[in-house]
Amino acid sequence: MNHRQLWKKIFGDNDAYIDFYFKERADHTVVYSKYEGHDLVSMIFFNYYTLVIRGEKVKCPYIEGVATAPEWRVHTGYDLIFNPSETLFMKKVRENGGKAYNGLKMLLYQGMMDARNEGAPYAFLSPANEEIYKPFGFQGVYYRKQMEIQGRRHKWYHAGSFSHLDSRLKERAVEFVNAQLYASELDVYIYRDVKYYDTLMKETKTLGGKVVVLRNETMIDGVAVVTHEEDRYEVQEMICAPEDADKVVESLCYYLGVTDDETVLFEDGYFLQNVTGEGIAVRMTEKPYIMARALGDDGDAGNLKWYINDIT
Repeated sequence: MNHRQLWKKIFGDNDAYIDFYFKERADHTVVYSKYEGHDLVSMIFFNYYTLVIRGEKVKCPYIEGVATAPEWRVHTGYDLIFNPSETLFMKKVRENGGKAYNGLKMLLYQGMMDARNEGAPYAFLSPANEEIYKPFGFQGVYYRKQMEIQGRRHKWYHAGSFSHLDSRLKERAVEFVNAQLYASELDVYIYRDVKYYDTLMKETKTLGGKVVVLRNETMIDGVAVVTHEEDRYEVQEMICAPEDADKVVESLCYYLGVTDDETVLFEDGYFLQNVTGEGIAVRMTEKPYIMARALGDDGDAGNLKWYINDIT
């Protein structure tokens, strides 16, 4: 079994997405693997992003693709990946009181130490279960504010027009999004550039979605990532000025053709908290999304204001 096969087996993603991931992410991803003979047992992907941390750009790993083949999950006892056991890695694990009972935990420790040695101050991930990562020092730092909107019986108000993000708009969209992130007085967020949106558009396409921009004459008022799941639209991200939230939400619903018996799920409403909901049924809930931990002796990820709402 290779990495692609294990990914497919554990996560069940479609082939188009897996092709995208292994082609587009390879240039900034470090993969840690555990083998038994020729069999791939465990893997972890450390996908490096440029974060803006209190105004400075820093490379930090986003941990994903954490998987162990089902037939190896019951493995118990100490699994010494390296031979001899007194390698520098094992020595550091012991000095830090680390104990790994299977290969996956050892890979996680190794990846975090390598990231620390490269100067990364934090590592972050999106957990399937928060309890799995708490023993490794990870804590919840960002909770998605999900917002569900039900269609209205009168016409949607719309200001400007939405269109696909294309090459003519990318640089303006990047400038707009980074300005909104900066204005939000966040401590930590992912830096956006043209390459970031090129990758995002390719990934969103594999999921049957698109990246769209709300334009009002020469101005950009919002940038959204939209997918269609089962019988409704899901907005994975919407970035706009908080004071424009009502206008942007209504314009997007108009663009999508939402009818009065349909709902739209905004997976993250961080920039939409000023939506008044006049004439619209709005329901807000919080959902754990990002955990992080400091990789050095100084710093506490929980003391920072994070915004990591990234599907790429």
